[in-house]
Amino acid sequence: MKSRFVALGGLLLTCIAIFLTASAFVSPTERDLFVKRVNLAIREIGHHLLLLSGDSTSQILPVKEKSEGVFVLEFENEFAFKPDSLVAFTQRSLAKTGLTDYTVTVYKCFKPDIVYGFMIAPPNNSIQPCLGRSQAKGCYTIEIAFYNFNATTDTSHASTKLILGGFLLLFGVTLIVKRFRRYSPDLQTGDDQQPLAENTKATLPAIGKLLFDRDNQKLMLHNEVINLTDKECKVLELLNQNFGELTSREVLIQQVWANEGVITGRSLDMFISKLRKKISIDTDLRITNIHGKGYKLEVATG
Repeated sequence: MKSRFVALGGLLLTCIAIFLTASAFVSPTERDLFVKRVNLAIREIGHHLLLLSGDSTSQILPVKEKSEGVFVLEFENEFAFKPDSLVAFTQRSLAKTGLTDYTVTVYKCFKPDIVYGFMIAPPNNSIQPCLGRSQAKGCYTIEIAFYNFNATTDTSHASTKLILGGFLLLFGVTLIVKRFRRYSPDLQTGDDQQPLAENTKATLPAIGKLLFDRDNQKLMLHNEVINLTDKECKVLELLNQNFGELTSREVLIQQVWANEGVITGRSLDMFISKLRKKISIDTDLRITNIHGKGYKLEVATG
């Protein structure tokens, strides 16, 4: 009787967890509202650019969020612009959103060619090249990429629901599994599966003291497991192929981000920094920055 109540309690907790998780995705979040605000600010930039070029009738096409924190502004007709004006309009419009750390890249329509770009990074790291020039009339697409975009949005309510839902789901499923496991004599134990796990580990390639499970995107050291993203796996593979030697920045960008448009050097540095922290469980392994050239995966000496 007691085990039956345990199972019913687990089922109830699981249902509550599913409800909380679903409501977190269905309910409008602060992020949704913030994205709309950013969308309007970017459209305002396009509006001022067109007016400055003498166009007050053509359409500004819907702003698209290409990926997390990366927005694309497109236009119906060709126009000319001055970089000085683009920088001024962008800073003035985006200041209303509170966003102060971003890059702006202007492309020729349907081409990967970069026509112009600049970076705003307070307090003293902004880059605004080629001011005082004019860009001839043409078809342009403007991409604005924000750093730490999620840090400016308040997603606490949805996050709380997800965390609480996840905890209840885990607890509920644990109760249900324990109830049925008691009556499942054929269920394998962890000890039964351990030899297979050890055999699998023996076939994995080693990077320093780490075992690299590429298929499951994991690094392992003894009983410690570090999860990797797909891009982190690709970067680590490229660095490991040239272990102890330089892997250029150009090779990393072309091999890993070839199909995703432009990635800035700063973005690559931030990405490498995250990967460097993950491999730090092997205290002898490191990724060395060769300034202006690339990176080297190596074992620390001395």
